[in-house]
This record gives sequence, C-alpha cells and structure tokens, in this order.
Amino acid sequence: MTKKQSTLTFITESLPTFTLGEPEQVDLEVSGGTAPYTFEITEGELPDGLNLSEGGRISGSVTENVGTTVFIKATDDADSSLTQAFDVQVSES
Repeated sequence: MTKKQSTLTFITESLPTFTLGEPEQVDLEVSGGTAPYTFEITEGELPDGLNLSEGGRISGSVTENVGTTVFIKATDDADSSLTQAFDVQVSES
C-alpha cells in the first residue's frame, strides 16, 4: 500500500527578520491536509530566546545576533507531513 501524496502546503514562505531583544511572534501557516496541524523542528535550531510551539507559533525575544536555518515539519491529523527550510535573520534594531 502506498502512502497518499500529501496535499499540505506551507502558506508561510519565509520568516520576518527578528530584532535583537524585542518580543516577537510569528504564526506559521499551512493549507491542505486535515486540520489540526502540528509543527516541529527537524534540523537546526532557533536562535536563543525563540521557541516553536506545537501549534506553529514562533515566539520570544532573540538574545544573540545569530542567523541560522531551521527545517520545520508540519504534520496534519491524517499523519501527512511536509518539511520546509526557513532562514532566520536577526537585526540589531
């Protein structure tokens, strides 16, 4: 039995630049599949001070000026998943 092709698509294509020391939040959005969706980082990590909730919200205050790339996987209620790379940029102000 072959697994059905996922219809999940990331609506969020990129992340905004985070400002050092400023509280911020970004909600990741996907479409298709079967809601609800869960999110997890599969490779890399967010800069110190930022966290990703299971519901797809990146929030917190960046504590160091370090950019990185993270791979975030969205999984729907039918266990279909999609992973996308996001560049995380940090600015001083």
